Amino acid sequence: MNRIVTTSEVQQKIGQITKSIDVETYIVTSHGKGKMILLPYFDGCDKNMADYMEDYEMMKNQGVLQKRYSESSGSGESSLII
Repeated sequence: MNRIVTTSEVQQKIGQITKSIDVETYIVTSHGKGKMILLPYFDGCDKNMADYMEDYEMMKNQGVLQKRYSESSGSGESSLII
């Protein structure tokens, strides 16, 4: 279950959050906007974190990537031979 907390609450209640992180995940907000998530750590989760960050970057840059793809596909075939 996701629990929404502010950055101030994280600072004040970090001990409680640490104790409950196995059963709850946290979305941390600042000025009403989601800024980060807090998830439990487990051995071997590094690959999952790398996958998440890749997905995050793709979603964050989706508009730019779509524009580049559109420009690239609209320019036609390249004369470059490899």
